[in-house]
Amino acid sequence: MTANEDPVLGTCTIEAPPTHPARGGGAPHPEARLAGERRTGAVARGFAGAHPDDVHIWPLRLDLAPDARGRLETFLSVDERARARRFLHARDRNRYECAHGLLRLVLSVYTGGRPEDVAFERGPGGKPRLVGLRGPRFSLSHSDGLGLVAVSAGREVGVDVERVRGVSAVADLARTCFSPAERSALAAVRAPLRLRAFFAGWTRKEAFLKAVGAGLSRPLDSFDVALAPGEPARLLRVWGAPGATERWALRSLRVAPGYVAAVAAVGAHVAIRWQPWEMLAALVEAADGAARARGCDPEELSAVYAAAPPATPRAREMRARR
Repeated sequence: MTANEDPVLGTCTIEAPPTHPARGGGAPHPEARLAGERRTGAVARGFAGAHPDDVHIWPLRLDLAPDARGRLETFLSVDERARARRFLHARDRNRYECAHGLLRLVLSVYTGGRPEDVAFERGPGGKPRLVGLRGPRFSLSHSDGLGLVAVSAGREVGVDVERVRGVSAVADLARTCFSPAERSALAAVRAPLRLRAFFAGWTRKEAFLKAVGAGLSRPLDSFDVALAPGEPARLLRVWGAPGATERWALRSLRVAPGYVAAVAAVGAHVAIRWQPWEMLAALVEAADGAARARGCDPEELSAVYAAAPPATPRAREMRARR
């Protein structure tokens, strides 16, 4: 566990995300196997043994090598492939295919089935869910080359990630999507921090809307979130819903430099559990092999992990011990 400091996000104690990058979407180095088993435990077989307060966060890398992207594309439904073809730019199309292919791969970890067999439907408000509400609740968000999937055993959950990018008129944009209280809080932020504070507020509002399943049918100025520098992420007020702030948890997530993210979930107590990118990278590599994603048994994946050359002295030491 590590306490992360940020001038806008404040201190948020979370389990640190993986620090060993997979090379071009390929197989990770062997250290990932032990790290993944230590950090996820029984998560490899779904939520067995997980605490009810756990919300699993899976980081996604969307700029993958063509062979990895091709494997993920085979998971997509006919409708998803048709939507991908409507993107004008190849980079956007590729990232969409990777994001939705990886979402299917993540969900297959919990369902025990094949990624291409994951079936979705729309719930009230248009929120995606598994057909018949069987299996976990989930939320997907992606911005540029980074994505996040949040998964919960039974509580509704929403996640949002945004790349911090230049906005010419933050105050004007805030008037269209922030409540009066949020606009006042944003105006009080020192100018050098104001842009990041805006995106902190935006991701928190989006995460809450996704968790509720209301989408943009709920007015953006009908609820308030904390966004001031150093102030923890939290829901401050929901107009017309007394007690809502006690029924929902809102957390900021530290992801990659230049990005801001947040997750919202039903319940006053939420434990954020980061899942290793290395496991997903290995599953992508094994997508056309016997291991597939069925059950994601770490023992079945050990050969995939072991196939990669040791990347660090620590990895070589761990391999020697095995």
